[in-house]
Amino acid sequence: MAARLGEMLMKIGALSASQLEQVLNAQTIYGGRLGTNLVEMGLVEEDQLARVLSEQLAVPCVDHDLLAAIPQSVLELLPLELVERYRVLPVALDGKRLVLAMSDPSDFKAIDEIGFITGLVIIPRVCSELRLTIALERCYGIKRPVRYIPVQGGVRSKFAPPDLQPAVLDADGSDGVQPERVSLPELADRLAAASVEPEVVQALLCYVAGEFDRGALVRLKNGQLVGVQAVAAGEPVPGFSGCALSLEEAPKLQRVVRERDMFLGEVSAGAEGALLQAMGGELPAPALMVPLTLGGQVAAVICAHDSHGRLGGGAFELQRVAVMAELSLEMIALRRRLVSV
Repeated sequence: MAARLGEMLMKIGALSASQLEQVLNAQTIYGGRLGTNLVEMGLVEEDQLARVLSEQLAVPCVDHDLLAAIPQSVLELLPLELVERYRVLPVALDGKRLVLAMSDPSDFKAIDEIGFITGLVIIPRVCSELRLTIALERCYGIKRPVRYIPVQGGVRSKFAPPDLQPAVLDADGSDGVQPERVSLPELADRLAAASVEPEVVQALLCYVAGEFDRGALVRLKNGQLVGVQAVAAGEPVPGFSGCALSLEEAPKLQRVVRERDMFLGEVSAGAEGALLQAMGGELPAPALMVPLTLGGQVAAVICAHDSHGRLGGGAFELQRVAVMAELSLEMIALRRRLVSV
């Protein structure tokens, strides 16, 4: 379906071939629907996306006025478990006809089961994933993922929030717990078996956690570097996911992205320093930053911090790991495209 949506947007002149390739690469690493990535990257307006989805699926768009004022009696027609499973939203009841907002109105299994359980005739209406996610949180309290939380100026929050304290180290500089090391052959097996993007991220961070004191993955989004996940002593660092900084404020990372080359050196202040502090480190600190590219463009950066002098010796291997992760993400994208043909 993603390929057909992209083709339709190109046909009406809303998207170029290079932009489509760019957003498909973004979808590979960030996940989510193609339309969501298009809106997040500022390539398509949400209302324009809704119109194209409506044409593509031959299903009318949901009325925005209905979304804004759904009666409680209508919301109570569907149990929360069913709403969460299929990510649908009942918006109106007309006799025995239930209007249902869906991001994928072609999900006939959902339509059939909901119709059977409610005893109503289901009238699907197409709704963008972004708008639907926000409505589900408002109406049912279903928490939206970090990526859907609106932010002022395009930034969710700054790195190193005030309540995030650096991890306390033992006298020898370690966190007291040594994560199990993952060999390159073991990592290759995990990456080859990965079927979704989060599995690639987890495999990547497991390797980094075994090699260095701390590691993190940040992704590029609308000129921002956004935290995906950080680990210290093999454990996730709280508060890191969703934190962000402007690429313009991070000259070292800016060079990594522009030149598609790693950075190895000391970080003592600035945006990069805030990034290391958000990972739980203290400044000044040695840092290793390795780009992860998709389609010839940097999509994310792997960051590592270590107080045991292992960054220099591990730089080459981490570059190899980045290439392995890129191949894994490309394989996932290819499998997804094969299924959609």
